[in-house]
Amino acid sequence: MTDTLDRPVLDLDDDVRERPVVTRRPTHAPAPAYQPLSATVRYPLGPVPDLEDAVPESVPVRTRRRSPWPRLRLGRISVRLRPSTWPRSRVAAGLLAIFLGAFGLHRMYLGYWRRGLTMLAITVVGGFFTLGLAALAMGLWGFAEGLLILSVHRGRYARDAHGKQLRG
Repeated sequence: MTDTLDRPVLDLDDDVRERPVVTRRPTHAPAPAYQPLSATVRYPLGPVPDLEDAVPESVPVRTRRRSPWPRLRLGRISVRLRPSTWPRSRVAAGLLAIFLGAFGLHRMYLGYWRRGLTMLAITVVGGFFTLGLAALAMGLWGFAEGLLILSVHRGRYARDAHGKQLRG
C-alpha cells in the first residue's frame, strides 16, 4: 500500500491548519467478486477417464418380477385378478354422462376412478354445503362430457383409461 498525504489547507481568516487527510491506495487490483470453478472444485488425483474408456459391465442380478395385479388364493387354486379388458361402449358412457354425469358414473365406467369419485364427492358434499350449486355445476360438466363422448370419434373423449378405443 502506498500512502499519499494531501496538502494541508490554510485558512487565511482563522489562521488554523486543518488535519491532513491520508488516502490509502491498494498496490494491485481487487480480487474478483466470484471464485472461478477451478478454485472451488477439487478433482481426484490420477488420470481422468475419457469417454472412450471402457466401463466394466456389471453382472445382471435376476429378480423375480412381481405382477402389479393382486392374486386371490383359494386353497391350491391361484387366480390373478386383472382389470377387465373388454371394450367399453361409447353410447353407454355418453348416456351415463348425460343422465348421471353429476355423480361421475361415466368416468368410473371408463376406468377413471379418481376423477369419478372426485365428481361424486363434489356433488354430494359440495352440493350440501353450497345448497346444490356444486351439484348443478357437476351436472352441467357431466352433460357436456356426455355430448363430447357421443360426438367425438378421435382424441381424449374417444378412449377409455387404458387407451382402448370406445366401440359403437
